Amino acid sequence: MLERKAFNELLSWRRDRASRGLLITGARQVGKTTLVEELASKHYDAFVEINFYENPRAVETVAGARDSADLFMRLSVLGKTEIIPGRTLVFLDEIQECEDALTWLKFLVERTDCDYVFSGSRLGLDSFDPRSLPVGFLQTITMYPLDFEEFCWAEGIPKSALAQVRDCFKRREPVPGYLHDLLIDSFYKYVLVGGLPHAVQVFEDTKSLPNVRAAQSQVHDLYAYDIAKYVGDKTESRQIRMVFDAIPGQLNEQNKRFKYTRLGKNLRFANLETAFDWLSHAGVALAVKRVAEPLFPLGLHEDASSLKLYSNDVGLLTSQLVGDVGLDILNKRSCINFGSIFENAAAQEFAAHGFESRYYNTKSIGEIDFVLQHKRGGVALCEIKSGKDYRRHSALNNLLATENYTFDEVLVFCDANVSRVGRVDYLPIYMLGFVEA
Repeated sequence: MLERKAFNELLSWRRDRASRGLLITGARQVGKTTLVEELASKHYDAFVEINFYENPRAVETVAGARDSADLFMRLSVLGKTEIIPGRTLVFLDEIQECEDALTWLKFLVERTDCDYVFSGSRLGLDSFDPRSLPVGFLQTITMYPLDFEEFCWAEGIPKSALAQVRDCFKRREPVPGYLHDLLIDSFYKYVLVGGLPHAVQVFEDTKSLPNVRAAQSQVHDLYAYDIAKYVGDKTESRQIRMVFDAIPGQLNEQNKRFKYTRLGKNLRFANLETAFDWLSHAGVALAVKRVAEPLFPLGLHEDASSLKLYSNDVGLLTSQLVGDVGLDILNKRSCINFGSIFENAAAQEFAAHGFESRYYNTKSIGEIDFVLQHKRGGVALCEIKSGKDYRRHSALNNLLATENYTFDEVLVFCDANVSRVGRVDYLPIYMLGFVEA
């Protein structure tokens, strides 16, 4: 069983739920169901689980409910489990498949005889906004693939060692050499395996990259299938699939900004805006939009038509690159464009830790890979470097020399150990997840 940080959020909900239900959203195959099943096995005497994706008859059964009492009875029969008042967890999985379940959600949670968890892929939750429910009625958690720290737990790296590394990050002190080398090697494994739970478990069980690639291929095919399943308009479906398939090739270019004309000479942002929104909302892609000014709040300076589109999982990205990429990455060969791979890992880490990433680019200054906004206010600049010349960053220098801009942090993530030169902190690439929102 892979240890996940989100499990603590589930425990917190169970402790403080105060008659609230729990909705867990996220892309398909990020581990939502497994986590709820673990919660049930450890903290409940009875567990009713209904998956509306795998059991179409359950959709029909719920649709026929006359009132909340009748619905409760139907769920009991579907779950084939005796419900013990006060000690049962009812789990309705893939609720986007059952509009009636969404309609009944409020009435279910109002019952005090059970705890209710709902899980849904955001692929099919377009018409459902949890914010429309009464305040305090439903708690929402969004899950992502394993971040790098969770991957290290799966690899058996002691938490005490990772705590020491986190302390080095806070103090801006070099990490002990043996630990730095271990984590750099682990990070290169991570960009191959990624954070999809099944792929990570296959890697830990077999240490076989071909087996991992087979698991990743299944997820990629599932995402492609869902595009056809959930998008009724055939033209929109083709456009979404076209954008989805183009992500690796677009990122492999020197300028990683998504270029619409590569997909069609006459295509513009307006033609593909729905595709970008759908893929981002589904959680299978991460859109990083440009800001014209690196000023707080960043949303006021955002240019939605100029964006980079990353995969939701760096392992999925590397699985789609051609050639002997796996061996090249493990051998850290310079022929591989680590820049796009490292940037994808960064986008993934920042999203998992609560950031809505942007990037900055102007003709006069140049491009900054990531601009992050802290919840407390203020802006951080982040550059991602994969080569030996990580101290060369003309755009960053130009921006720092510009008057009227102030930044909370100026960070360059690279292969090297911790150091500082002027206002710039150089940090190991494995410290991406330590930046606090």
